[in-house]
Formats: sequence, C-alpha cells, structure tokens
Amino acid sequence: MASVNKDSKGWRIEFTLPGQGRKPLRLGKAIGEKSAREIGRHIERIVESKKTGLPPAADTQNWLLGLPDKLRNQLIRLGLIEDSGRRASNLLGGFLSEYLSSRTDIEKSTKTNLETAKRWLVEFFGEQRELDSITPGEADQYRIWLGSVGKQAPNTVKRLCGRAKQFFRAALRQRVIRENPFHGMKKLIVGASPSERIEHIDAVTAQRVLDACPNTHWRAIFALARYGGMRVPSEIVLLRWADIDWTTGKILVNCQKTKKHEGKEVRITPLFPELRRELEAWRAEAPKDREFVLKPAISPKTNLRTGLIKILKRAGIKPWPKLYQNLRSSRVRELRNQGFRENIVAQWLGHSVKIADEHYDQITDDQFRRAVEPEQKEEPPPSQGAA
Repeated sequence: MASVNKDSKGWRIEFTLPGQGRKPLRLGKAIGEKSAREIGRHIERIVESKKTGLPPAADTQNWLLGLPDKLRNQLIRLGLIEDSGRRASNLLGGFLSEYLSSRTDIEKSTKTNLETAKRWLVEFFGEQRELDSITPGEADQYRIWLGSVGKQAPNTVKRLCGRAKQFFRAALRQRVIRENPFHGMKKLIVGASPSERIEHIDAVTAQRVLDACPNTHWRAIFALARYGGMRVPSEIVLLRWADIDWTTGKILVNCQKTKKHEGKEVRITPLFPELRRELEAWRAEAPKDREFVLKPAISPKTNLRTGLIKILKRAGIKPWPKLYQNLRSSRVRELRNQGFRENIVAQWLGHSVKIADEHYDQITDDQFRRAVEPEQKEEPPPSQGAA
C-alpha cells in the first residue's frame, strides 16, 4: 500500500517496490491534498502492476502519458516507470524553463539575470539540444563565443558562465545529466576591471553634484547614496518615512541583498547631518500622506544611472565608473577616516569588514599628500621671561 502523509516540507508518498524496500516521493508544498491522494492512488496501482506483471488500469496509463516532466523524472529515478525516451526536461530549453519556474525563492531581479543566462545558452546550443550531450570542450567554446560573437564584457562572460554552471549543477543533482560540462571552468569570480576601478568622490565633488540636482527629490536620492551609504536602488526604494526616527537620529534600512542571512534583514544606520538636511528639504515638499520616501516618485525600474549622468554633465563633472557603488564606498572610507571603527561602519552600512577591504577600500589623494609632504615640526613656544 502507498501511504500519503504531510509534514513540514509538504506532501509525501511512501511505497514499497519488490526487493527494493520502502521509498519516499516528495511532492512539496505546492501540491494540494486532493492531487497528492490522486498521485498516491496511481502509484499504488503502478506498484501493484510491478508485483503482478500486469499493466495498470487504463486511467493510470492515461495519467502517466500526461505527467509533467518534473514528476515523470521523479518516478523514473525511483524506479516506478521506465525512461521511454527524450523528455522536455532532458533538453536544454525545457530543463531551463522548468528550473526557472521552480525557483520561487529568488528575487525578481535575480530571476531576470537567470533568464538572460538562459537566453544566451539557448542561442548558442539550441533549445532542443540534449543536456547530457554537451561536453566540457563545448562549454569552453561557449565562453569564447560570448566574448567574441556575443561581444560581452569579460565580467559579463564570467557571470553568464557562472550561471550556466549553476544550471547544469541543478541538472546533475536531479540526475538529468551524468556530468556538469562547466564543472572544471575556472576564473569565474567577477573582479574589478580597469574600467570599474574604485574612485573616491570627495565632499567637495559631492556638493557640486548636489548643487546641480534639478530638485530636492534628486538631492535626496544622491544624499541617500553618498552620505547614507545605501544601496541603489534596492534599499532606497524601500525606505519609508516611518523608518526615520528624527528624534534619535536613526534610520531603519531594509536590506534586500542580505535579507536571506539570519539577522541581516534590516540594519540601523545614523541619520547623518548631511543626509538629514536633504531629507528634511524633500519632506517639506513631498505629499504628507506618502508612505515611502521615494515611491512612487521612483521604482526599481527607474534608470537612476542615466539621471545621475545628466546631473554630472550639468555640473561639469566627468562620470566616474560604477556610479552608485563608488558613492557608497566613498562613504565607507570617509567614515573610517573620521575615526569610526571598521566594525561599526560595517554594521551601519550593512557589509562585512572583509568585503569593505576588498571592494570599498580606497586610497585618497589626501592620503597620498600626507605621505609625501614633509612632517611639520612644531615650533617651540616662546620662552617666558622671569617675572
């Protein structure tokens, strides 16, 4: 008999195959009780047919013909049915579509990035290409093709190959393939290229940008990035007026990037004087019933990069690389130079000290100046004559 039960992970069907012992089939939380019990009924008939050698009932045979690929592969792996040939999930396009549909745990932006990676893979290999036929040599050719025919930047090539490696690792774990062709591919960690160098945006330059902003709304956006050190757009678009405690000078920041890590869903950052001034000015103009500081004035789809570049041109400033990340890194370095301990700055801005050292640490012109200028010797005070 097949038993149908539910636990914290969703519905589970257990059955016993002749000579193979008890086996579980997990259906997950998306399956309802009615569907779970129907699947259990068909599995019971399949097990019975294996014992007797007779075909299962007609409606069970029809049910098997209409199975979705994911469930069909589960039944194949458990030994309930035979693999009768190519399935959609064994083909590149079908598997990637199924995989992306199953990733209900990721952010929309992450899914968009994975869909882009899927598009490039399908363009190179073809939608009907069998997953198990792709070789490590072809994976290397794909990487070269991305940089030449695809004309992708080196870091973009690394990201696309890294996501391809992720896709095929999932296929390997699902036993759709026997080998991950991207497994041995090295140097996929994205690093800063010369065009993406760290650059310090000092207080004088920041003030020039603020002065060139067309309105208080844009001044608030820039101040949140440069003086609040917030991530753009993920953190600034979620900021509510209620998150700002004007009395204690604290801001509650919702951390989309780190929210999957326990205790990293939110952080408290100071309402720095430079930031308070711009937020107060924007608050005086914004509708009083508005919940979010910047919504609906902007959304995650708003092209804040283009807007800032226009402001920089108006100010006569050449756009620096990695526009908003360098504003954040400038604040990290600035706060450290003001004497705040590294771990305190890391807590305020929501990163680890190691990450700050690797990605945000900057050598400023002022530090060079202090290193090369001769040390100023203090003149001794004038001697006081005897009274």
